[in-house]
Formats: sequence, structure tokens, C-alpha cells
Amino acid sequence: MLRPSRDRDRAWGGADRGGRGEPMGQVHYDKQGRIVVLTMEGDTDLNIGMVGPELYARLDEYAADDELWCCIITGAGQRAFSAGGNLQRMAAAGGPGRGSVWDPPPPNVITGQPLWKPLIAAVNGYCVGAGCMLALACDIRIASENAEFGIPEIQYGFPPGLGAPQRLPRTIALGPALEMLLTGDRISAQQALQWALVNRVVPQAALMDEALRLAGRIVANPPLAVRATKELVYRGLEMSVVDGIRMSGLFGTLSRDTEDAREGLRAFKEKRKPEFQGR
Repeated sequence: MLRPSRDRDRAWGGADRGGRGEPMGQVHYDKQGRIVVLTMEGDTDLNIGMVGPELYARLDEYAADDELWCCIITGAGQRAFSAGGNLQRMAAAGGPGRGSVWDPPPPNVITGQPLWKPLIAAVNGYCVGAGCMLALACDIRIASENAEFGIPEIQYGFPPGLGAPQRLPRTIALGPALEMLLTGDRISAQQALQWALVNRVVPQAALMDEALRLAGRIVANPPLAVRATKELVYRGLEMSVVDGIRMSGLFGTLSRDTEDAREGLRAFKEKRKPEFQGR
């Protein structure tokens, strides 16, 4: 299981919380039935370094809780999902810090640790730098009308990390992805919708209701089948079609032998709503 550490703080471009001048933030963990809402809260323009370690721990908690089947990540208030790393602190320190090319990044959902439970980003305002990278690590993104997306690292002299160059071209077309990565420019919520970076754009006041509705539709399905489907999709991106179909057959054989699969068929036969248990 992941735990907060100084290395993870540095991986987010933040500082030791409560240490060298980085304002403290927090992540609220709000269970709503089978859904959990993680709300990042800090300064008005939330710095991801404030909450990175706690966010890792909360995602661990979600992953380990068999009663939770879907997670929504959002920012507090209306101004920012996350404004990324603390550039002022980096500038005051004389640069972003070199680190070591030999040290792998600490494992977490952003840097590639698998989490097969669904993640939804409810993007409310600025979603920039590491904040945008966090949103890209989620499976589905819903944006408020005032949302803005950007990966500006190139403008400050270094390429983006945290999976942005890998995930963005897998999420949107190559040309738009390169435009975002090579210019560092921000795009509006409507442009993000046009490029399929987000699934839909809604009024600010409707954002969480829409995210909860979507999560509710996901958790209405059997969780083991949902996780298997997510894993098939992501692993399939790295496979040939033939290998992906073979893996789907293996997963399907295992999934059809679950109690949830039997319950789904019973409910269909009896014309009632199924009661899935994740078994």
C-alpha cells in the first residue's frame, strides 16, 4: 500500500507538507453508498503538491475497500480542480530540481500503478500541469463550463512528466495532443469536448450531480465485471487485436463463474433488478 513520503511530495513538485513553506491541503473522503468522492482542498489555486501524499493514501483506501465500486476526484470550490505544481516555489529554489534519472518515480495511480476500479474526474475550473496529469490518469472526465486544461511545462524549459506524453495521445488525436504538449497553451472546456478530452461539459452547478449520476450508472453493474472490462481496455491498448481477444476470452471465462454473473441472469429471467455483491 502507498503511504505519504517525502519522495512522493517531490514527485508531485511539492514540498514536505507542513515543512519548507508549502501550504497544507487536505483530501476529503466522502462515501456515498458504493461511490466515494475525493475532494482536494487547499489555497484558491490548489497546488497539487499540497495534497499528493494524502491523495495517494486515499486512493489506496478506495482500492482496498470492497464496498466502494467507483471514485470521483474533484477540487473544492469553483475556481480550480488543480493548478498544478508550485512554480513560485520552484523559481525561488532556483529550478525544479534535477532528481536522478536512475530512480523510478514512486508508484501511484498517476505514474502507472494499476487501479482497476473506475476513476472519474469532475473538473471544476483550472486543470493545469500536474492537475491535468491527474485528470488524464482518470478513466472519464466531466468538465464544468469554466474549466480550462493545460500542460504548460514546455514553456518553463522542461518536458511534462507524470504520464502526460503517454496518456494524452492515447486519449485524444495525435495532432491535438502534440499541439497541447508543444505549445503549453490552455484550452477551454468546449475545446476539450471537441477534442474528446472530456466526455461532456455541464454548468458549474450541475457538475457533481452529473458526475454522481455517471458513477451511479457504473456501480449499478457488477464490480468484478467492471474492473475486468477496464483492465481489458487498458491492457488491450498495448496488445495486438488477436492477443486482446484471447485475453478477453480468458477474463470472460473467469467472470462467468462468479456469483454476480449468476445473479445477473437470474434477475433477467425473473424480470427484476439484480443485486450484485462483488463475488
